[in-house]
Amino acid sequence: MMSNTLSRRGLLGATSLAFIGCAAAGTRSAAGDGGQARQAAVLDRAMADGSTSVLVVQAGQIGAERYAQGWSGDQPRELASVAKSIIAVLVCMAIEDGFINGLDQPAADFIPPWRDDARRAITLRHLMSMTSGLNDAGLALRNIAGDQFAINAAAALGHPPGTRWAYNTAAYHLLFHILARATGEPVEVYAARRLIGPLGMSQTRWVANIGQGAAGPVTNYYSALSTARDLAQFGKLILNEGRWDDRQLVRADFVRILTRPSQALNPSYGLLWWCNSASGYDATGQVAGFRFPHAPKDTIAALGAGGQALLLVPSRRLIIVRQGEPPRSPLLFDDLLSAFSGTSGDVT
Repeated sequence: MMSNTLSRRGLLGATSLAFIGCAAAGTRSAAGDGGQARQAAVLDRAMADGSTSVLVVQAGQIGAERYAQGWSGDQPRELASVAKSIIAVLVCMAIEDGFINGLDQPAADFIPPWRDDARRAITLRHLMSMTSGLNDAGLALRNIAGDQFAINAAAALGHPPGTRWAYNTAAYHLLFHILARATGEPVEVYAARRLIGPLGMSQTRWVANIGQGAAGPVTNYYSALSTARDLAQFGKLILNEGRWDDRQLVRADFVRILTRPSQALNPSYGLLWWCNSASGYDATGQVAGFRFPHAPKDTIAALGAGGQALLLVPSRRLIIVRQGEPPRSPLLFDDLLSAFSGTSGDVT
């Protein structure tokens, strides 16, 4: 678990000179007085609804930044499944680096027990689109005392790959181990070199524990911790289609592939990213519709349990980070997006 230094100007580049203080609750945007009042009201509701941090970046400038009383802007919080979207980018980086052949490479190339049965048909794309067909019943998602890789790799195939969409965090955890096997480095080392370090995400670190494998201690990976500003760094990379300053850290076409519908079974899901361009289902597979009905259709999101969110609207150059306890309102994210993207009712 590594961290790197970050200058306060590094979040938004050299053009961003002004930052709103951690205790400040103001908004700065191109919206008129009515729009600003609406934004301030939505921020008030967000902070009253369990948020420990809300950060809004518009066109490269911080428009609003609030923290709960007693919560520091440098205090990382667990991301839950927001980390899935970070891992998705790392997988694409590993493809660019030649460690992985492509998204359609069989996962069995890295998981030997799958080579001799029907699971050999599972690709990395299947794992990332939640269509692997693996049965995750009984698989622990935290505090595994044994070997997470061996345990999760033993999951049986419940459905042919590509025929059923089901949110499967245990299958996603296999991607940590696939990355490590493909690159020959621990995930935290590869991530620090290729992504976390270049973006200056100094307060970001991985959630893992040491388990006991057949040959000795092993690392079991679950998620990551980060701050609102670090997540905004990551969001800026995605808005810029993989470009950071004068470097293309990940190919633009990979960013587009990750953040658009990946299959027809649930068009709301890309590859470990959520998208708003088509109607689909939430993580339970039960609630149908657009993920953010009052937000622009190009909205994309990294979402995690408990109301952790990185919300991006490329057409508005908008980044919203929300961290905290589970919100009572199921419309909180939609309200934030609508207020700061200047939409209401029908959107395009």
